Amino acid sequence: MNRGKKAVCLGALALGLGGLAWYRRTYRMPLKEYTRRALYMAVLDDEICRRELAEAELGGKPVRFPPRAESLQYRYHLFLGLNRAKSRKALQIETARMERRLASAPPLRPSPSAARL
Repeated sequence: MNRGKKAVCLGALALGLGGLAWYRRTYRMPLKEYTRRALYMAVLDDEICRRELAEAELGGKPVRFPPRAESLQYRYHLFLGLNRAKSRKALQIETARMERRLASAPPLRPSPSAARL
């Protein structure tokens, strides 16, 4: 009986430690808030890049961006992966930093092709 009790206790301990490890690796906020924050960060990042690189040239060629929908989808999935282990507080700090960076970025000038429409 003594060996059986030891085995049960060790199994319960292993199960508890496994559950604790699983809990620590999962999201630290509700899924709806997590995905909403990832989308907001993707939109901020896309707008920052478009503003900061609007007039830039690489190798003598102007920087061209993919359509906004494709860019946002890629960035959204990127931020979903990057933010997985971050806490709510860390994401709030990073979002505030991105908002400040967007506020200090130069305004986006309309492209010549948009002026023709």
